[in-house]
Amino acid sequence: MWMVITAMTIKRIAPVLAAALLAALPLVAQQQPAVNEKIDVNLVLLDAVVTDRTGQQILGLDKDNFVVKEDGVPQQIDSVAYYTNRTLVTSTEENAAFKNEHIRSDRYFVVFLDKPQNGFLYDELIHARQALEKFVDQQMQPGDRMAIVGHDVRLKVYSDFSSDKTQLRKALNDAIRFTRGLTGKSGLATDSIMHNIDSSAMIDHTGNVYEGLQVLAEALRPIKTRKQLILISPGILENGQSIFAGAPSESRYYKPMIQELNAADVTVSAINLDTQNPSLDPAVHDTLERVTADTNGTYYRNATNFATPLKNIEKDSSGYYLISYYTKKDPGRSGYQKVTVSLTNPEFRIKSREGYLFGPKEE
Repeated sequence: MWMVITAMTIKRIAPVLAAALLAALPLVAQQQPAVNEKIDVNLVLLDAVVTDRTGQQILGLDKDNFVVKEDGVPQQIDSVAYYTNRTLVTSTEENAAFKNEHIRSDRYFVVFLDKPQNGFLYDELIHARQALEKFVDQQMQPGDRMAIVGHDVRLKVYSDFSSDKTQLRKALNDAIRFTRGLTGKSGLATDSIMHNIDSSAMIDHTGNVYEGLQVLAEALRPIKTRKQLILISPGILENGQSIFAGAPSESRYYKPMIQELNAADVTVSAINLDTQNPSLDPAVHDTLERVTADTNGTYYRNATNFATPLKNIEKDSSGYYLISYYTKKDPGRSGYQKVTVSLTNPEFRIKSREGYLFGPKEE
């Protein structure tokens, strides 16, 4: 997973030569104008989960344990921090075998309910709400924050980030009843969707789920940490998408959505809403599979309940490394950059995103 926190254009100007050397140059050379080279410098963040062969997470690694390459070229890692809900940290602080200042315990979850209209699959929405309420009551840790959002005719926010379990349970109930959601700006400048969201865009330009996820991601970008988005959906298809050989054509909204999700450091894990009779039509699952793969998440295609995927999502969020490094790109250039992340110890296993989009976002 990656995130572009900022992009700034810098100028590299040839340094002023020593007076003696300058005097020795021909006059015509002295009169040549300075050459300015503009470069976009981006900070890339990659979150990675490291386990042993049995699936147990490995703690205590630092930047010397990771190797990041772009097109086969090693990148200089700036820093590595470990995020955990501390259920994985069994040693006391003073006896821990790694630097405790690099441990962060805050986790951010976003529940996104993609609700079919006309009451379709309403019973499944109730089952999803019940499983999510159990998740809130039993699996949320003291440092966790959760937001509840949904999409029916447009994107709606039912609860901003909160650790108040009563508030979250009420928001889950509101979400499946197709209520209006929150309106107006939040007074909090940090850890807030409603403070950062473009209200006009949320109301007028989120008619499909792609746009809803994009506008939501834009509001999540100022929160400088990884966000785990739990997408519960019957499948994402937009009017105008054609289907050929069982696969839908790519929506024009897809790439802008993915770019914003990546820029905001959002990992999407999706659960198919119809757990009782999952569709055999591959077109129903195509976009959910793609969006999870492109954000280093997991798609639970054939789940028979909501509780098991939610437990797995919580486990995957219990600990991860955040690797940061800087890249330089030509100004105005955009594209997809492949990235490989490996470990100096081949006995460990690592899961990390395989690339990121960079440059001006496509309109």
